[in-house]
Amino acid sequence: MNMNKKISNIVLSIVIISLFVGCKSNKDEEIFNGEIQYFDDSRAIVKKVVAKPVTMANGIPTGMIAAYDSLLICWNPRRDDFFNLINLDTGEEIGSFCKKGQGPQEATSVNCIYQLFKKESDLCTFLWDYNQSRLFLWNISQSVESGKTVYDTIISYDKNRYFFLFYQPENFLFVNRPSDILNREEATTPFYEKRTINTKEIIQNYRIYKNVSLRKNDASELEYSFYTWDVMKPDGSKIAQAMRHLPQINILDTHTGNLVGYRMNNGTDFSFLERDADIKSMTVYYFNIHADNNYIYATYWGKEMWNDRIGDELPHFNMIHVFDWSGKPLYKLITDRSFLRIWLEPVRNRLYTIDPNKDEVYYLDLNELEL
Repeated sequence: MNMNKKISNIVLSIVIISLFVGCKSNKDEEIFNGEIQYFDDSRAIVKKVVAKPVTMANGIPTGMIAAYDSLLICWNPRRDDFFNLINLDTGEEIGSFCKKGQGPQEATSVNCIYQLFKKESDLCTFLWDYNQSRLFLWNISQSVESGKTVYDTIISYDKNRYFFLFYQPENFLFVNRPSDILNREEATTPFYEKRTINTKEIIQNYRIYKNVSLRKNDASELEYSFYTWDVMKPDGSKIAQAMRHLPQINILDTHTGNLVGYRMNNGTDFSFLERDADIKSMTVYYFNIHADNNYIYATYWGKEMWNDRIGDELPHFNMIHVFDWSGKPLYKLITDRSFLRIWLEPVRNRLYTIDPNKDEVYYLDLNELEL
């Protein structure tokens, strides 16, 4: 084989590989409503990091957590009050809030904290009671100050399934409408709505997928396959989605509606939706996500689903992928403690988590990591 022919074969091979890793598959084109760009995670800088514990008084229940400055907010739907607040400096409980019930100031069920935001100088969040179709604006600052639950607003809202609620000034909500089973063989695809809060007007829809619904032998597999955990960039300009069953992060521009999926090289594509699979044996990639205006932090597993029966110990989750908001993978954080669900606290710049096996709270000091 002469030299020119060798060079031609090498060039042809490079072109074929580039097409394979750089373009969407036919199934991607058919289903996903945005561009897909591939990334090489081997180029990310690896950092081994050490978590710091939070000392808390014995017997304080936690649950899923959020944090702001010295305040730890713990959601536990098994309690009579949905939330208990803890002082991170002293470890002491501040109080319990958001009482469970059917009264005018009570809720039968509410979401965990998806987003914390300031209205004037008060720390607030939105809570959604699906059973009673009511939206609560919980003023956390005034609740702590008064020692009782303070809702700035309680309004009747459409009885739809909402997964994430992200507030934006001028009284807008970006709400995630998750996949919903229509019948045994059909399920809707998730999408976002931009809605007014008081008038409940839909301003804009953001389709993540081209089809309103998809069909499969078992529709519950579709609902499970579309699962993501989402976070809004604090400045409100973008929403990031961590996909559980694809090695992919989606970034949605809330101003333009532009959607890009950033997928790991040689990662599974959307053809996985066509395969019949045991849900429990499906690979779990990204489990949880949080962010500031600079970085996206996503907990990564990359293995089959663990045994999640009640009472069973969860495995050690020690990998966090760090992206910028253009989807570039920058770092892989290898943690000494298990990080499954995370919350980025912006005042002290800490990444918090809770160990569900031991009910212990600890954090990474992001200032020390020099990212």
